[in-house]
Order: sequence, then structure tokens, then C-alpha cells
Amino acid sequence: MRTAPMLQFPLDEYEQRINSLYSVLEKGGFTAALMTNEDNLRYFCDYRSALWNNEYESPAMLVAVPGRLVLVTSTRTVQTALATCCLDEGDIFAYDGFGEAACPEALAPAIVDTLRKLGAVSGKLGTEIGPMSRMRITYNDRAAIFDALPGLESADVSVPVLDVRGLKSPRELEIMRENCRMAVDAFKIAADKVVLGETTEEDFYHNYAAASYDLGADDFALQLVVEFGPDRMQPNGVAGPRVYSDPDWCIFADSGPTLKGYASDMIRMAKLAPPTAEQQRLMDIVLGCHALVVPMIKPGTTFKEVVEASDNYMREKGADGFCMTIGLLGHGFGQDVHEPPMITLSTEGCFKKGMVFTLEPTLLHPTEGQFAIENNYTVTEDGCELLTPQLQGFYIPERS
Repeated sequence: MRTAPMLQFPLDEYEQRINSLYSVLEKGGFTAALMTNEDNLRYFCDYRSALWNNEYESPAMLVAVPGRLVLVTSTRTVQTALATCCLDEGDIFAYDGFGEAACPEALAPAIVDTLRKLGAVSGKLGTEIGPMSRMRITYNDRAAIFDALPGLESADVSVPVLDVRGLKSPRELEIMRENCRMAVDAFKIAADKVVLGETTEEDFYHNYAAASYDLGADDFALQLVVEFGPDRMQPNGVAGPRVYSDPDWCIFADSGPTLKGYASDMIRMAKLAPPTAEQQRLMDIVLGCHALVVPMIKPGTTFKEVVEASDNYMREKGADGFCMTIGLLGHGFGQDVHEPPMITLSTEGCFKKGMVFTLEPTLLHPTEGQFAIENNYTVTEDGCELLTPQLQGFYIPERS
């Protein structure tokens, strides 16, 4: 391994990750693994390229066998690999015509040739065919690989890989703390710029994005959701041309920027007038849910325990009939906005130190609209740490 000019973390971070990948292969009985997903390539070797933002071609692949990891790319993008990737130059396999009419004539032959060189021609080939991880090759290319190597059988490697990625290192947590704080700070900046009768949802989105980049963000994993008014109950809807025309309307925003490849995911609410009694009652229900379940969370607490407590609380408050998060209270996140674990009644397992997750109790009231506060947390030795402490409840911008 080598320290590439643009490598994000010290080499020992990638050594630990790659060794964890080798353990996945050995425990799962995999002959090899083929990883095509952008997040996996960045996680295991820090390969980065602007080509991930297009659908024309796949910029690179990782092929792993127990004890060795290689990057498969094209001769015209090998310099990008050398600038970003931690693998030694001898472990970067560059082919002419990667995905083009040359030799090998297409993407599949390049992967097949790599697997043959690594001696991976029979047994289980781990591929990204599970939840929350998608292969970045076409169906025909995938079929061509297995046609050329009939001794290989496809098996899912995405779940154990996501389990590895789900436990964040101290260096990852440092970045995520900064990004989660930044996500809420950008909301405040955008809310402070709202002008009654002038600002649209799209304006708010643009102001939020500008503030995020000014604060140091480098991208968005998910477009910011912005909704004005009680009749805009569109979970995960996009910002539109609606003008903020009533100071009693709520301003609702969901999502957040990324920093150095790591996502944030907050929900915050604001108004230009103090909340009405009913708005405050609904917000208090949301905040009370956080206050109830957060002290429960520590290593060993099951996801089911937390969701059951939240569901029972909503029933006691008479909100279960309009609570969107009955049975599903939150999710993990990291390089993507949505990663395991899903915090649901049916999810097996428990919280572990190093997990980063959201809790987002959400009410969809038939006349008052959508109410939620989504906070980001990480599991510690004996509890959990709040990563988004700012603006709990309604934010009311001060007007001079």
C-alpha cells in the first residue's frame, strides 16, 4: 500500500478496513468479491472520480480475494487511481478500452481477466446484490462474467460489507460530528433569510445549499427536502415554487450535506411567528419521544425495544393514528443517507459502539401538517452521543 497524494485517511485506516474485508471473505467462504459501488471503492481504497456522476461508464471496480485487493480501471483513468487510491501500482490493473471497443473489448472481459489472474475461477463470487448496495454494471456485463467463468456462482456480499462499514472509526466519527453540526447550522442560516411573501421553497433550498458549501460541505447525498405550510405533507418531496406567505406556516427541511464522503440527515422546523398552542403540542410529542428512547440506547439494546417504546408512547399521546413512524423510528447512515441498521420492529440485532444513526419520530397531522425533529446519534461505550444538539424544537428567527 502507498500514501496517494489525495488519500483522505492515514494508511492504517485502510489497512484495518481491508483486513476486515478479508475476514468477510474467509468467514463467508467466498473465493473472491467484485465491488462496483462507489461507496465501497471509496471506503476500502479511497478511489474517487467525477465519473461516478454519470451513467455512461463505470470508472473502476474492486476485486478482492483473501489476502489481495486490486483495482480494475482503464488506461486513460489510471492517473486518477494513482492520485486517490491507496493500493500499490502493481495492484491497479489498467485495461485499454475499459467499456469501449478495444482490447479487452468491454468491461466484462477486463473483470474476467482479472479474476483469472487472481486464480478466482470457481466457487462463490461475492457481488453487491443485497439491500442498500447496487452493482454499477449492466445486467448483460454481469451475465457475461458468469458465462465466461461458469465455475463461479454469485452470492451476496453487500450485507457483511455494510456491517463492516456500519461501525465507524474515531476518524470517521470526527468527520461526521463536524458534518452533522454543519447540517443544522446551515438550516439556521437559510431560515434567517426567509422573507414573508417572497421566499420560495426553492429559495430556501438554494440558501441552505450555499450555506452548507460556505461552511465546508463538499456535496449532497440526497437533495434537501423543503416544505412550507400544513398541506405540504410530502415526506421526501422536493422543493417547489410555493412562497412562504403565512407566518403561522411551518418551514420543514430534511436531509443534509456531505463532508469528505460522509452524509448527514437532520430534520428541523422553523416559523416566522411563535407556534400556536396546537403546533407546540405536536412538537412536544416529537421531542418527548426523543427524550424517552434516547436514554435506553447503549450497546446491547435491541432495535425492537426502542421502537416498541416509541410506538407505545405515541399511543399514549393519542398520536398513533397520524404517526408516520409507527414500527420504523430511524436508520443508520454513513457514506450514504440510508444505511443499515433500519431501526424497526422487525430488524434483528442490537445497537453497537460506533454505529451512527438517526431517530426521526414524525407526525402527519391531518390539519396541522408535518411535525418532526430528526436527530443524529452515535453509540458510545455506555450510551449514545447527540451529534445534532442545535435547534431542538421550533426555530423562530429574530427580526431586528
